[in-house]
Amino acid sequence: MTPATIILQVDGTPGHPPTGIAGIGVVVRGPGGAVLQTHALCAPAATCVEAEYQAIIAGLDLVLRAHPGAPVRCMSDSQVAVAQITGRYAVRAGSLRLLHARAVALVARFTRLEVLAIPRELNRLADALAWEASGGRGQITRFQP
Repeated sequence: MTPATIILQVDGTPGHPPTGIAGIGVVVRGPGGAVLQTHALCAPAATCVEAEYQAIIAGLDLVLRAHPGAPVRCMSDSQVAVAQITGRYAVRAGSLRLLHARAVALVARFTRLEVLAIPRELNRLADALAWEASGGRGQITRFQP
């Protein structure tokens, strides 16, 4: 019997203004969409694409440890990172080469992995976790009824 597909949603933000440390959000869902696990952390990144790579790397690493052998659908709202990891775009920026190599090495460890770009609206929980990890947006504390 094959294990059910794990859905992995990731997002990264360098913050506003960027500080060199990105917020990373990872959401692991079961085949029916129920949230199995969330994770928010920080990682070095100066740009949005670097932050997205860090999120993809963190998410793939988490799923490899928590759900070994499971088929995975990894979703990010970064079309550039997804296109580079899947080989549709070349990696020209020197700062992305090491991150790309790490991501591709993780991808190679999966038996069944699909990497997709999704609209930002479908990635809100991972986005919220990434912003929380980077110190939050402060919108809740500024809210005035």
